Amino acid sequence: MTASIRIVRVLVVEDHPVTSAGIRASLEKHPGVTVVGEAGSTAMALRVLDVELVHVVLVDLRLGDEQGMDLIEHLARTRPQTRVLVLSQASPGEVLAAMKAGAHGYVSKAATTAELTHAVLAVTEGPVLPPELAARLVGEFQHRSSLTGREREVLGCLARGYDNREIAEELGVAVRTVNRHLENIREKLGSRRRSELIRLAREWDAAG
Repeated sequence: MTASIRIVRVLVVEDHPVTSAGIRASLEKHPGVTVVGEAGSTAMALRVLDVELVHVVLVDLRLGDEQGMDLIEHLARTRPQTRVLVLSQASPGEVLAAMKAGAHGYVSKAATTAELTHAVLAVTEGPVLPPELAARLVGEFQHRSSLTGREREVLGCLARGYDNREIAEELGVAVRTVNRHLENIREKLGSRRRSELIRLAREWDAAG
């Protein structure tokens, strides 16, 4: 007697029809995956979820004028049994924010068909992150944990575009104190240009 194959039912949430069709075609090459619907917006996705059994929602973080993060948060609240896999070109900070919002994994849009299919099947069993991204997220979390509260406040001001004088005014300290905090931050995070510190600060700010 042949064992039955469990079919993973997938909803693709992607606002570009050509991309969505390509994702469907790639996934349905595997006998264990079927795409039960495609949606270009949160509203369309919720309509499909109301009528179809869905095991995995594959969602882009950028849906035209909408944010995929809103759908992720909604699903975490209302359908916690449904697995959410982010398929996007996203920064580590955006991925971390998506995971905190309720996503169960991430795969890059640059992934091969085999990598995408593996991620869809694997996310039904547990979290999915590419090894290099997981290592980077862990490293950045450790760096973040090494900063003092005041140093994190300085980074928060950088994320809002403040210069050193504005940071000093915001925190009620001297400019030379801000300079010293920035030197300590650079030492703890490695040799980083100001533009790199601002990028990292904004990613951490987005992740909460």
